[in-house]
Amino acid sequence: MRRILALTLCLMTIFAPLAARAAWVEDAFLAWLSADAALAATQETAAGQTHTYASGGGHWTLQLDAAGQALSLRSEAESAESALMSRAEAEAALKAIDATALVVRAEEGSGAAKLWFVGEAAAGWGIFDPAGHLAAGSLTFGQFLINGQLTFAGASQTLSLLRPGAQLDGMEMDEDDGMLLYEGDAWLDGQEYEFELDARTGRLLEWERD
Repeated sequence: MRRILALTLCLMTIFAPLAARAAWVEDAFLAWLSADAALAATQETAAGQTHTYASGGGHWTLQLDAAGQALSLRSEAESAESALMSRAEAEAALKAIDATALVVRAEEGSGAAKLWFVGEAAAGWGIFDPAGHLAAGSLTFGQFLINGQLTFAGASQTLSLLRPGAQLDGMEMDEDDGMLLYEGDAWLDGQEYEFELDARTGRLLEWERD
């Protein structure tokens, strides 16, 4: 009996922190959704879990890996009604969620303002509602910025947002007159390109055929 009790306590010691960590990770990324976000379904897979949330009249899918780490958050639609129309308002909403985020592309016109961005822990695109939450979007989670500087993962994400469909072929960091740059090669539509990316602003400084 003592052995069973000891084994039970041991298992609780191992798995309880993991469960708590998974819950914390998920809760942290739910900050992107409105306060009415409610878990609608959970599906277990060999690779992790898929959680579906009802939020703001739409549905969102949160993908977690086997350790409970958030991988992605996506909505079903690419547009939303009652979303913020101006880029300035959308950027203010984005910064309220992630003050570190770099906006690398923006779309503003007759419809809702759409931002493509890279932040410390999230990268992707978003349309924001007047309450300051995502009305529609697609995010990937990871470590993309450290001390205001793009990581390799952040630079890769930035390139994919600026040149959708580009396949990275190689990349390294360099310094040029005090500027930190990511330099590399990528393929797009069967053509090879050389690129330079500002590691602090996310600006694509060079994109030329090799």
